[in-house]
Amino acid sequence: MGIAKIAVLIIAAVAAISAAFLVRGISSGPNAESVAIVEPTIIEEPTELVLVANTDLEVGQRVEPADLAWLEWPEKALNSNYLTQDKNPNALEDYAGSIARVRLSKNEPVNGRKLINAGEAGFMAAVLAPGMRAVAVEISVETGAGGFILPNDRVDIILTREIEIISGSAITTTFVSQTIFKNVRVLAIDQTFREVDDEQVVMGSTATLELNGVDSEMLARADASGDISLALRSVADLALTVDGASRSTGFESGNNSQIQVYRYGKKSQVGMQ
Repeated sequence: MGIAKIAVLIIAAVAAISAAFLVRGISSGPNAESVAIVEPTIIEEPTELVLVANTDLEVGQRVEPADLAWLEWPEKALNSNYLTQDKNPNALEDYAGSIARVRLSKNEPVNGRKLINAGEAGFMAAVLAPGMRAVAVEISVETGAGGFILPNDRVDIILTREIEIISGSAITTTFVSQTIFKNVRVLAIDQTFREVDDEQVVMGSTATLELNGVDSEMLARADASGDISLALRSVADLALTVDGASRSTGFESGNNSQIQVYRYGKKSQVGMQ
């Protein structure tokens, strides 16, 4: 290699080293500019506490206090139908024990259109199980288990009526009683829809019962043909049934029906009026 080429390489190496030291000195000098890190600005929007469902609620479900809660909601997203703690501070307590009229999802805002309290219009329709009817019958202390029947109790329905027994040419009159329905749910006594704290007896003149459509018609015929009494059932009986539903015993109210009765070996015709 020639002397000229070696000289050029040495000069290039010295220039590269000098440039490196120069750049290092400039970057670490007192006049070096620093890059500033700007923190993002967080703007908190105002919120209000809104009454919401604390769990999923089905149609007709009774709402317990734990099923409702207050949840922060952005003010700009508020609806006039929402129940806010500022305007309705007692809403959680007021709606405890109400009935869900529609299906509610968790954290969904609630209001008076979605929940209904006892005594309000539409409450009875919300309490009824799907496919069932509310039927009212007159009762008294004597026919209503002495006044010890409360809403949500279960009863048997007994029909007492007068029949004529035809035996040859003789006609005698007697009374018979028949259990026509078993395990019927009591929806209300008069206008009382639920048990009141420390109240053991509800004296009323009307009992509202839960029956299906066919049984409702049967009860109306039975009520017209005789006297209706309610027999209170034990709370333990409900656990013995599969679904807690009422059961008809097959009452028929035909005025011309007759049966054959054998007494001491002799056949008689019994006409039921």
